[in-house]
Amino acid sequence: MKGVLEFVGEIYAKWTTACCLAVAAIVLAVDYATGKAVQFPILYILPVGLAAWSNKRGTAYAITILLPLARVLFHFPWLKMETMPVSVLNSLIRIIVLAIFAYLLDKMASQTRELRKKVKVLEGILPICASCKRIRNEKGEYEQMEKYVIEHSEASFSHGICNECAKKLYPEYFHGDKRQ
Repeated sequence: MKGVLEFVGEIYAKWTTACCLAVAAIVLAVDYATGKAVQFPILYILPVGLAAWSNKRGTAYAITILLPLARVLFHFPWLKMETMPVSVLNSLIRIIVLAIFAYLLDKMASQTRELRKKVKVLEGILPICASCKRIRNEKGEYEQMEKYVIEHSEASFSHGICNECAKKLYPEYFHGDKRQ
């Protein structure tokens, strides 16, 4: 199952626009096949959402306009399910709602991508020397903790000295908790 999902994910990544258009065609076919009594315009959010989330704004807005307009064309084979002005008005409402949905989802996806770029978290168990506190990297070599953390995150370091180490290293300058 995992292999199938990875395969679908790879196809979607390579052919995002084509996949979104295919989903739009399927949704439109389902909407047409169910006839004039049952309406499935709520499913229009699927291809619009897929395109908007994948940063395909043009595709999202094109689908936003094309699906409701195609539904207006159903007016002719279904022989006046509602008057033409009502069909056009409903189509405009759907376009507006889908456009707002696409805009908001695109914004949210962009913000999510930006946050992923900014947030780099070190996870797992880091193999660290008990004596010198150097960390073993992916190559099996030990390197300074600062270098490892800088390379694997967006953190940076400034160096100072704590009171305990200052007392131990420079006892002539530190007595108790106060500096001389």
